Amino acid sequence: MAETVYEMQWDCEYCGRKKLLGLSHRFCPACGAPQNPAKRYFPAEADKILAKDHEYSGADKTCPHCKNPVSAKMKFCAQCGGPMEGAGQVKLVGEAPAPAAPEPAKGGRLWWKLVLGCFLAGAALFIFLHSYTRAVPLRVAGHSWSREIEVERFQAVSDSSWCDDKPFDAYSVSRRREVRSHRQVADGETCKTVKKDRGDGTFSESQECHTKYRSEPVYDSKCSYLVDRWRRARAEKKEGAALEPEPAWPEPSIRSGSCLGCERLGARQETYTVRFTAAGKDYSCDFSQDKWKGFPVGSKWSGAVRLIGGLVCDSLK
Repeated sequence: MAETVYEMQWDCEYCGRKKLLGLSHRFCPACGAPQNPAKRYFPAEADKILAKDHEYSGADKTCPHCKNPVSAKMKFCAQCGGPMEGAGQVKLVGEAPAPAAPEPAKGGRLWWKLVLGCFLAGAALFIFLHSYTRAVPLRVAGHSWSREIEVERFQAVSDSSWCDDKPFDAYSVSRRREVRSHRQVADGETCKTVKKDRGDGTFSESQECHTKYRSEPVYDSKCSYLVDRWRRARAEKKEGAALEPEPAWPEPSIRSGSCLGCERLGARQETYTVRFTAAGKDYSCDFSQDKWKGFPVGSKWSGAVRLIGGLVCDSLK
């Protein structure tokens, strides 16, 4: 975008004259005071004046001797005659550091400290109660076990997907149009005026434009269909409350094969639990079947008990 260059404005700190021109008035025409570049500002729309036939040579530099702004092309200060070697650039409008965030009120800070302190104290107490253990004598009070087998049935299952992902064995297929995604389509521009301080008493003004986009739906074919799949139909369970007789698996009656309505055995689950008593309190632990058999009723053991969380099953001896 083409840039238009205008003069900045500044206010005299000495006589109070306002809206002086940043390029044309290097000194106050009323009192002769030198321009302070820190007092430059962008003019209001009605006060803008074009910087005609101005050749830009860079941002002004601050004279290291008298602190007045000097054109970047000058080798010596026009005010005091001092050399400009090593001079720094003047601050540009908008370069001032962002104001520091206000400190939170002391009362609010104290409240958060109290909340955090209570949380940490509670967490420490929980960890202590959960990790602290004491040894107690235990007696085996009983046993229990359960074994479960899932039964799966080959059956018609309703499902849906995008038609290009439809299973090869789908049947009774129906189609409909649905939104599958969205795409971004250009929909004009949003523009704003950007002002940029050039540092020599002038500023540039240009239009900065960005493409606007709108979201448009993208439609595709969605398929609903039936497919034949194995699905969980039921579970058969067998339980016991003693070491004897030996735990056994249930024996479901199924219709074997690969036809619709045919069944097969699925996942198996088994649990073996030992119940303990100690000082009138009950505890329980789950073990593998082989280890479960090694705890006869009435046998005595020693184990670690947490203040919260119960018996540590790995500690039994």
